[in-house]
Amino acid sequence: MKVNKERLFHVSTFLPLLMVPWLGTTWLIFTVLGTVHKFRERIWALYERHGGNFKTYLLVGMVSAYLVEVLAVIDNLTLPPEERILLNPDPLADLYLAFAYYLPFVLYWGLAVREYDYSWKDVFWIGGATRILMEQTGAVFLSFNPVAWLYVLLVYGSYKAIPVLAAGDCLRKRRRKQIGTGKKLALGALIEALAFVSAGGLLWIFRRIGGLG
Repeated sequence: MKVNKERLFHVSTFLPLLMVPWLGTTWLIFTVLGTVHKFRERIWALYERHGGNFKTYLLVGMVSAYLVEVLAVIDNLTLPPEERILLNPDPLADLYLAFAYYLPFVLYWGLAVREYDYSWKDVFWIGGATRILMEQTGAVFLSFNPVAWLYVLLVYGSYKAIPVLAAGDCLRKRRRKQIGTGKKLALGALIEALAFVSAGGLLWIFRRIGGLG
């Protein structure tokens, strides 16, 4: 019996809807990824209609990132401020700081996919897997909790992959350099590390500007 992998993927992306009561809303970004993939041809046309350039990529990437952060805020609202896993316990301050945090990841991956033949799947797996190592300063990885690993993979892999998928048709028309899997992994890990450091620096600046300590 031949398995329709695409249909299986689309079905799997709706599993987060069933798990909202237990795991919250943040990983619904995986459902968004599945929806973008399902209607990718329409998304490609819409993307090109709105410029189909690097500015469009950055806009889609930041919208995707902010969707993750809004969902995270929703998940944390019922918790006392000291227990909230956010950039800042105050929701508005958190969303202000989110720009500084997510911009380097969206920007650096955008520059990479313009030059090299990364697919959205590559960015999903590399961006999600490396995040498992870095989330909560390594606490998630060291928990050896497969559910936590899967959660981080789906959330962070999805928001990074969405702009790549949305730009898929435009990217295919570019003359991008082809690199092997090993180089993709190495460059991807470097991108994640540089983005993480850059995000830390920008967060410091934004906190100073916003009087957030």
